Amino acid sequence: MSQVSVIIVNYNVKYFLEQALSAVMKACNGLSTEVWVVDNASSDGSASMIKEKYPSVHLIESDENL
Repeated sequence: MSQVSVIIVNYNVKYFLEQALSAVMKACNGLSTEVWVVDNASSDGSASMIKEKYPSVHLIESDENL
């Protein structure tokens, strides 16, 4: 079975990230998927939102905006 990987790079766009993750989760329902978010040192609470609302998402938290 093939697997789909979704990778999102984020920097201080919490609202849009939440909308994107909601859409990805709906679209991937029933499929073998993994979702990764790379957060580039956002100061808007993006990482906290992911941890709270989307615990299945793999989160990489960078210390700087690369």
